[in-house]
Amino acid sequence: MTNFNRRSHNIQTATFSMGCFWGPDSRFGHLPGVIRTRVGYAGGTTPNPTYKLLGDHTETVEIDFDPEVISYSEILTIFWDNHDAAKDRNYKGRQYLSLLFYHNVEQHQTLQQVKKDWENTNYKNIQTEIQPYSTFYRAEDRHQKYFLKRYPKALEAITSLFPTYSDYVDSTIAARLNGFVREYGLLAEIKKELDFWGLTENEKNSLMDLLHIIRW
Repeated sequence: MTNFNRRSHNIQTATFSMGCFWGPDSRFGHLPGVIRTRVGYAGGTTPNPTYKLLGDHTETVEIDFDPEVISYSEILTIFWDNHDAAKDRNYKGRQYLSLLFYHNVEQHQTLQQVKKDWENTNYKNIQTEIQPYSTFYRAEDRHQKYFLKRYPKALEAITSLFPTYSDYVDSTIAARLNGFVREYGLLAEIKKELDFWGLTENEKNSLMDLLHIIRW
């Protein structure tokens, strides 16, 4: 069975924190080129954090993306455009900190340039904490694709198409639908991607039924 994932031979990962992780999970999940999303905890030293025992970690979003469709610099610009990174985010502790993790030297160089360009354009000094990537702890299932859970009939139908719940959470279509229910992206844009997911005709029909359940 297909995993409803956009196929790519060159997948990269971006990891960042910008407040409560539910919002950016849906905002970035709708973007063409984003293959999968997940939310979790990172940036601290507390072993095996949970939502109730977060310790010194921060709510974090991690996305896999196809750089031939959306570049890392584009992701960074969206990141800084959509939260107040010029404000001292530590006033509420580390849970909702503005935090950016780089996975390699290339990402570090790119983020420094995008940061400089953003500051020059917006006349603000970014206060985002920047760290090398270390460990990402996936959050509990109840936090994954949180907004799609508000549509229980659609959620039940789509999860039934996957062998496991983890396969559903890690799918491109779950990322798209979680964004769609928050009014990010258009139904027509999702339809255009169907051919990239290698769906059978029956799976395409099932997916269209789901979209109409959510839409109406």
